[in-house]
Amino acid sequence: MTAERPPSEVAELPRADTAEHDGIHEEDNKIPTWFNVAFLGTIVFAFVYIIYYTATGWSARGQYEAEVAAADVAAKAAQASQPTTNPYHRNPAAIADGKVVFEQICAACHKADGSGLVGPSLIDPYWKYGNTDEDLFKTVMYGRPGGMPAWGTQLGADKVWRVLAYVETLPKSDVPGLGAPGYQAPGAPATPPPGG
Repeated sequence: MTAERPPSEVAELPRADTAEHDGIHEEDNKIPTWFNVAFLGTIVFAFVYIIYYTATGWSARGQYEAEVAAADVAAKAAQASQPTTNPYHRNPAAIADGKVVFEQICAACHKADGSGLVGPSLIDPYWKYGNTDEDLFKTVMYGRPGGMPAWGTQLGADKVWRVLAYVETLPKSDVPGLGAPGYQAPGAPATPPPGG
């Protein structure tokens, strides 16, 4: 057992309000005013931003929707400026250019003679989406559901019109071809009419 020291020998513990503890000086400086202003400013900004964001309806989604709407208006204006009749009717140079593009791209689905392979016949009287110049242009330019891809971005409007000028020159047939309602493949057994 150790003997107790007399009170005069016991080191006095530092008080909590002194500026030195274990040889480390405590600097109790005031927080700078600019820091307090910045801190309070961020809180005020957060409240203002939340109120503005929720009350005005502004959002990234709203901004996106506005940009999409503007793009739709621009696209419709561009479509409206397109000619509705083929500017290359009976133009031999344009038809020759259109033939080259048709053989490189279109013949893979429609065959070189246009009678249809995977895609429908282009020489029969049946046209699912219409056979006016404007209808044909929209079909090639923007595509159609069920397999016709949009070629507008790859070819451009001018080449699409040239291809259509060439398709006009293909020999036509009165026999409903591939893609027409009731089309029978050569050599396939006849399908009985409905209800028969």
